[in-house]
Amino acid sequence: MATLPGVVPGSGEDLARRVCSGCHQFPEPNLLDRATWEQQILPRMEARLGVSPPDYSSSPEGELLKSLELYPKEPLIPQRDWDAIVAYYLASAPAVPIPQDPRPEIRIGLPLFRFEPVRFRFVPALTSLVHISPLHRRIYLGDDQARRLAILDSRGQSTGSLTLDNVAVDVAEATNGLYVTCVGSFLPSEIQRAALLFFPKIDNGFGPGKVIVDRLPRAAQTEFADLDGDGDTDFAMCLYGNHRGRFSWFRNLGGDRYQEEILIEKSGAIHCLARDINGDGSIDLALLMAQENETFQIFTNLGRGDFRSEHVFQRPPVYGHNHFELADFDRDGIEDLLVANGDNGEFTSPPKRFHGLRIYRGQGGGRFQESPEWFFPLNGATKALARDFDGDGDLDIAAISFFPDYERSPRESFVYLENRGRWSFAPATFQQCIAGRWLTLDAGDLDGDGDLDLVLGSYVRGPTAVPGFLTKSWEKDGPSAVILRNQLK
Repeated sequence: MATLPGVVPGSGEDLARRVCSGCHQFPEPNLLDRATWEQQILPRMEARLGVSPPDYSSSPEGELLKSLELYPKEPLIPQRDWDAIVAYYLASAPAVPIPQDPRPEIRIGLPLFRFEPVRFRFVPALTSLVHISPLHRRIYLGDDQARRLAILDSRGQSTGSLTLDNVAVDVAEATNGLYVTCVGSFLPSEIQRAALLFFPKIDNGFGPGKVIVDRLPRAAQTEFADLDGDGDTDFAMCLYGNHRGRFSWFRNLGGDRYQEEILIEKSGAIHCLARDINGDGSIDLALLMAQENETFQIFTNLGRGDFRSEHVFQRPPVYGHNHFELADFDRDGIEDLLVANGDNGEFTSPPKRFHGLRIYRGQGGGRFQESPEWFFPLNGATKALARDFDGDGDLDIAAISFFPDYERSPRESFVYLENRGRWSFAPATFQQCIAGRWLTLDAGDLDGDGDLDLVLGSYVRGPTAVPGFLTKSWEKDGPSAVILRNQLK
C-alpha cells in the first residue's frame, strides 16, 4: 500500500493505514471518541497483532481460546510501531463523540397501529426470535434462557412449544414441517454447538425434531433455495461465529444428507437472501457480513453451485451492520438495498453518528449505488423492514434499535417511517416504545385481514447504559413480545 499524499512516511498515521488495512477497511480516528479507542478498540487490536498477549483468564473459555491459537505467538509489528499507531489515534480522535446529523423529529403517535402486549411471556424476556407464520397466522417466539420455541396464536396466546435445548434465531416453514436455526450460544463463544433442526408436521402440531446439521459456529440465519439447479432444495447458512465463523451453502445429496460448500471462511456472516439478482435464471446469493469485514457481497451463480463473489460496499469494522432487505423503493422495476447498521457488540459504547438506515439504489445486474437523497441516523439500528404498511402503493419502513440513546432519544427504539414520496419519510413511534428492548422484528398479515401487522421481540439485557427504572420494569414485567396490529382494514 503506497503512502497517501500528505501523509508522512513512517508516521503513526502511515503505520496505522498500512497495518489496519491489512485486515479490514481503515477506520478514521474521528469515528470513535478517544476513550473508546483507548479503553476498548486499541487493546483488542494490540492482542490481535501479537504485541501483547491476550488475557485468557478474563474469559470463561480461556483455555479453549488458548488452545485454538487465535492470536499470533510473535508480534506482527515492532512495539515502537504500535506505540506510534496508538499515539496517532489518541491525538486525532475527538474527546467526545461527534453528534448525529440533524434528522426529523420522531413524533409520538401511530394511528395506523394498535399496541398489544403479547400475553404469553418468558421471565425475564430474552427473546431471540419472533416470526409471523404466513401459512398458519401464528407467531413463533424463541428465548435465550428458556431454550424453547413458543407457538402463539394470532392473539398472542400460547398454543404449545417445541423443546430445542438450544437458542432459536431463525425459522423457515415448509409444507412438511418447520426448520429451526439455533445459534448455539447467544453470547460470543468459540464452542461450536449451532445446529439446523427439522420438526416434521403431524396433524395440527409437530413431531420430534431431528438434526439436519450441527456442531457449527454460532449461526444467525438459514436461507433455502435450489442453488445448484438440480431441482431439489439446498440451503445457505450464515455462520456468524465469533473469532471463527464462515458462510456456506449445503448441497442436497438426498435422504437428509447434505454436503457443505464453504464460500467465505471468516466470521461475521449475519444475513443472506437467495434471489435471481442478475436476471439470468439462476439463484444468486446476497450476503451481509459484520465483524471486521463489514461488507455487502453478491455471489453470482455460475451454475451447478459455483459462485463468483463481488463486493457492493465495504465499511470499517466499527459500523456494526445488522440487516438488509431488497425492495424496490423508486418503483423502477429494479430492487434497491435497505441496510441497517448499529451493532455495538457486547461492549459498553457511546452512540455513533454513522449508525442508521441507508438505501442503495439498484442499478441492475447486481450493482447498487448509495442514495445521496436519504440517510436516517438511528443509534443502534438493528433491523429494518420495507413494506407498504399504509396501502398507498409505496414502501414504508419499520425499524428497531437494540442500542438506542435511552437518555437523549428513547424514541429511537422503534421508528415507523411513512413514505411521503420523493425520498421523504415521516418518522413516528408508539407511546409505549420503551416497553421492551427490541432485538427482533417481523412483519406479516397476522390476523388475515389483508394488511400487515408487526411483532417486536424484547431482549431485556445488554451491555449499554439503560436508566435504572427501565431495567427494573423490564426484568419484572417486560413482555417477551408486542404486536402492533395494523388498523388499515
